[in-house]
Amino acid sequence: MTNQIDDNHTDTVENHIVPTIDEPMDTTNGDAADGDIVNGVTGDSEHITTAPVQESSAATNGVTPMDEDAIDPCRPEATFHYKIENFSRMKDQLLSPAHLVRNLPWKILAMLRNAPTSDRGQVRTLGFFLQCNAEADSISWSCNASAELRMLKQCPVNGDTETFSRGIQHLFFHKENDWGFSNFMSISDILDPSKGYIKDDSIILEVYVKADAPHGVSWDSKKHTGYVGLKNQGATCYMNSLLQTLYFTNKLRKAVYQMPIEHDNDEDTMSVAFALQRVFYDLQFNDKPVATKRLTKSFGYASSIACVY
Repeated sequence: MTNQIDDNHTDTVENHIVPTIDEPMDTTNGDAADGDIVNGVTGDSEHITTAPVQESSAATNGVTPMDEDAIDPCRPEATFHYKIENFSRMKDQLLSPAHLVRNLPWKILAMLRNAPTSDRGQVRTLGFFLQCNAEADSISWSCNASAELRMLKQCPVNGDTETFSRGIQHLFFHKENDWGFSNFMSISDILDPSKGYIKDDSIILEVYVKADAPHGVSWDSKKHTGYVGLKNQGATCYMNSLLQTLYFTNKLRKAVYQMPIEHDNDEDTMSVAFALQRVFYDLQFNDKPVATKRLTKSFGYASSIACVY
């Protein structure tokens, strides 16, 4: 489904162990006019149901692929390009090889489209889209991303090397797994030698994408960021934000670890100090998101209260 901008998400703490306090890690050109964003779900013209998509390999599209083994597939951003050869004879939709960002496959999707003109005629244009995770079987994934879609200038004219680019911001999910421009640039402008975009009947499309951590897919936060989060009991997001802030105040965290307490694993009688130590310890050493139910219980809150307030 193509969506477009048209022209126009060890449980135990030993009482006398004071963990090591680590320093926390440091964690466009083309503006669309008003009304440009079109929801591809409601517009039949946005659905691609005709020509099959031809996926090009690096050997046939002229692009030297990046060494995927040398990069982090969970990187938050990337720039990649796609060279289309024999452009003047292009007929079908073309799909670039995949590039991994946030451990999701991203591809460039190109196609020929028709755009209406002011005199009720039509002009041939190039559709340029960014596709994400289109072959996934899951319907629960999503990933918010911003991107720049660029047409590279291969033959600078009078020293002008500026590329033509347009920006997008989109929440990609199974029903809207691609987003971009149906009328990115007219074919006549692309084929015009004076514009500098075409060389030896080939063009180069480029994408810079920056993506947030995805939701609904396997994601090892500890491995890729060094941190884990706190589980939300239903309405504890503000408390979780405060706990994270306190945890990253290193002197305060050390003081919490050194608070004198009586060792007591009984959740019904656990002190606030001991429960807070457990939360901080788990944040520092656990590989999975940390629960806060023991802490809120030490406040005297029942689970039902934590889900409401």
